[in-house]
Amino acid sequence: MPDLICRGLPDTDSRLFDAIIGIFPSAFSTGSCGMKILILEDNAILAQGLRSVIEEAGYSVDLLMDGGQAIAWLKTGQYDLLMLDLGLPGMDGIEILRYLRRRNNPIPVIIITARDRLDQRISGLEEGADDYLCKPFSLEEVVARVRAVIRRSRSFSDNRLKNGDLELCLASRTLTLKGDEVTLHRRELAVLEYLLLNRGRLLSKDQVADSIASFEQDVSAGAIETYVSRIRKKLGSAAAIRTVRGLGYLMDNLD
Repeated sequence: MPDLICRGLPDTDSRLFDAIIGIFPSAFSTGSCGMKILILEDNAILAQGLRSVIEEAGYSVDLLMDGGQAIAWLKTGQYDLLMLDLGLPGMDGIEILRYLRRRNNPIPVIIITARDRLDQRISGLEEGADDYLCKPFSLEEVVARVRAVIRRSRSFSDNRLKNGDLELCLASRTLTLKGDEVTLHRRELAVLEYLLLNRGRLLSKDQVADSIASFEQDVSAGAIETYVSRIRKKLGSAAAIRTVRGLGYLMDNLD
């Protein structure tokens, strides 16, 4: 197990994680999606449960358990959502939230905490949180909250991304071209989703790679070239992806 996941945890928790992952390795594999989420949660079992269910929903996930590391990762990482526990070692969740908002960082934030008093919930929301989940909660509810907060932050009216004859359903992870379903490899789909989210904008290969990478799995610029090539072959001109030599890619806005 990576040190980042175990750092600051009792040895018994670390050994328990190793045992769980050894039995169910696929449940903890790194997902791949055009949207990337950072989870800050120091409860080991809950953190891995959140990670697993969110990755199954198609999002790329990074996981930290020490608030003291959070600022550095938020400065260097490219995240679409932060799931933030309040009672973190190293740096309290509210302090992290204040740090972000005082620097006008607009990243959507869902607070996950056992602090369930009304005044504590109000305090978190007034500090700039977008939503609040009090423990215990259903993991299925988490996915619905994540989708809703991201949808609001990007002004989606529903869970679909459209461009010309292409339509990607974010909930079911299905892609259609003129109404017919098209099958893409999960990373090809992640790259396409990121380009759809940013259509009309020039994106470097490193930006695209970072959007689907994680702590455990780096993605090279060369791999992005391969994924884009495959997308073009499968979608033809409907992909609407232009290569800007020396700079990156641009998806034309066809709507």
